[in-house]
Amino acid sequence: MKKPKPERKTGAPKSKKTFFWVIGAVLLAIILITIGFFLGHQEDNYNPYQALKGYESSRHQFMVKSSEVSVRMAQRAIEALKKRNIKEAIEDCRIAIDIFPIDAKPYILLTKLYLMTGQERKMFDTLTLAGRSYPNFDNIVGIIDDENLDKIRLDEPQDNIYLADFPENKKLAMSFMFDDGEANVYRALPTFEKYGYRATIPVVAGFVADKSNDPFWGSWADWRDAANRGFEIANHSMYHLDSVKLHGVDFDISIDQAKDTIEKNTGHKVTAYVFPHDSYSDEAVSRALRAHEAVRTSEFLRSFYNKTVDIVIGGPHVSVETAERLVDIGIKRRLWLIAKCHGVTEKRSMRSFKSITPEFLESYLSYIHSKSDDIWVDTFSNVFEYMSRRAQTKIETKSSADHSIDFVLHNDNPQAKLSAPLTVIVKTAAGASMSSASAADGHALKSWSCASDKLCVNVDAYEENVHVQWK
Repeated sequence: MKKPKPERKTGAPKSKKTFFWVIGAVLLAIILITIGFFLGHQEDNYNPYQALKGYESSRHQFMVKSSEVSVRMAQRAIEALKKRNIKEAIEDCRIAIDIFPIDAKPYILLTKLYLMTGQERKMFDTLTLAGRSYPNFDNIVGIIDDENLDKIRLDEPQDNIYLADFPENKKLAMSFMFDDGEANVYRALPTFEKYGYRATIPVVAGFVADKSNDPFWGSWADWRDAANRGFEIANHSMYHLDSVKLHGVDFDISIDQAKDTIEKNTGHKVTAYVFPHDSYSDEAVSRALRAHEAVRTSEFLRSFYNKTVDIVIGGPHVSVETAERLVDIGIKRRLWLIAKCHGVTEKRSMRSFKSITPEFLESYLSYIHSKSDDIWVDTFSNVFEYMSRRAQTKIETKSSADHSIDFVLHNDNPQAKLSAPLTVIVKTAAGASMSSASAADGHALKSWSCASDKLCVNVDAYEENVHVQWK
């Protein structure tokens, strides 16, 4: 009898099956990693500006594509942030804004990034940039929280005697500027007068309406009357042309002729120039400063006071609450806040860039007035004059004792005079109380205790010995 044949085992041994599974898993992982690397590398090489090529012929298609690219860049910024690549996230946000400046999301993210990393100036520059377009400004400002803001160090002089940032040791300087010279601004001036404030109106000299039937522009009679009432009429060019596109003799009309025209028709000297569209070149700034004492550019103004911030106030996405929040932030950070406005209209107007309503203005000024102990409101040129004098002034301590000090204010320009007093702060022991402050000729100077360990004195002249004593 034949023995049965043993059954043949089918399949590979268990050890071989495991081996094949491991090899398969490794190969799959390599494939996935390769795909991920390729996609990531492709994302790294993504050129947002190149992606817009071919869409320029259709405005609608270009806008749609710009929005799409901007969203992608904002998302890429978020991914970079997750990887703690702050520098890359910031750059992606800036590109997103440059490509499609209407979307608030990259502004919000960029503002938050600058706030969290203590880059205060760049945070405010982002707000300035946002004001030039139409993103939801309320949402952008809303991201600025006091907790992170308070973490940014507020520098204070270490000297025992120094100049206050603003007159009377106020915490915020504020200037309102109504660009262009719309007639509705003239009608709104009584609201400023109600609170004892004055504003600056940069007018486009060639658009003033005396020889026109256009009711949109203010007249020379309006601006002459405004100047006589203490409002500043500044130069906003002859015809509102972009200064970057001007050269040589073009400036004779845009700057010089406009200045002469304004001075002739208002009877008041013009000291400030405001560039149309906030657009300028180095040549334009140099040319404007030949005929004016100041220009409204961040670079120029910050050379006198480094916490100068200009922000557009108005439009459909700026509430009174947001404007008030900017005031509170300005007080906290000791800013010179320049509120750039345009028209004051009952209804939104396409012709007036980001106008505000009379009710908005009334409510805003009322809020500012409620904090008048902390806020100095004045025209652009008056604030600038104080800032420039402050920047040029040096304090020489003549003698110092436990309860007194003698000092002199100097200016390198022997012709310089103080049109308004400079406030000097003297550090003392805690609990000191003011006794007196006087000039060399014996006349009393305004002085007061401005903190538990600080005294304030208003000094009204250069090269004059000031004696301060306290208890």
